[in-house]
Amino acid sequence: MKSEKILGDIIENIEEIERRVSSLKKLSDKNKRKALVLLNEAKNNFKKIRENLVVDNEELANFFLKKTVKLKNSTTDKFIERMGEKELMKEISLINRYSKAAPYDFSGEVKELRKGYRAFIFGLIPFYLLSGLYGPAFAVTALILVIPTLLAILGLRKRGSMGLMLAFAVIPIPLIMGAFSIRYGIYALTNEAELQKIAEALGKSLSFAQAVSVLMILLGASSVVLLSYATYLFYKHRHAFL
Repeated sequence: MKSEKILGDIIENIEEIERRVSSLKKLSDKNKRKALVLLNEAKNNFKKIRENLVVDNEELANFFLKKTVKLKNSTTDKFIERMGEKELMKEISLINRYSKAAPYDFSGEVKELRKGYRAFIFGLIPFYLLSGLYGPAFAVTALILVIPTLLAILGLRKRGSMGLMLAFAVIPIPLIMGAFSIRYGIYALTNEAELQKIAEALGKSLSFAQAVSVLMILLGASSVVLLSYATYLFYKHRHAFL
């Protein structure tokens, strides 16, 4: 695979950057130690990727190579004098982030992200259905979440950090509503007076009210399970998002 050789060049560049960082005079000792830790972690990450290479993503490998070449050329005292320590540390941190996200492109780990993405979408469907059952107040809440939900979905597909943040911001309300639906559905099924109220509100029979209560439990449970699973996967693979 062509990517294997390019990844080797990336590792060599990072090793050269480490040597240059060690000899910098304008970089504070604190930032120097931090930079070396980040670079060593990035180097080891790229080594693991090369050892477990599954997908030959030559284009992305070349992108990472250009970034390490740029960082190597920037790792000078003159660059720090001109741009400041903060800018150099920012570039080093970016390489580290790339190294953590790269396995999802080269080792096939992106499949785990797709599971979380599907769980997120299918976990939100019951929430919007339940919002319709509960009436106008809940429907308004659901409408408010439509735009951040759509932005989260688009961001997650592009593996953007903003998409991940929006997903984490959207999930709590559907989770709470799901838990509430389970609790209320069980309460209604075990309380004939409450079932009667539901039947009267819907203008239907008692058996229909029972069916609605069961549906609420099922929708709430599916929402809680799927969104909890999505939250777990997103957090576990948070480094995949840039």
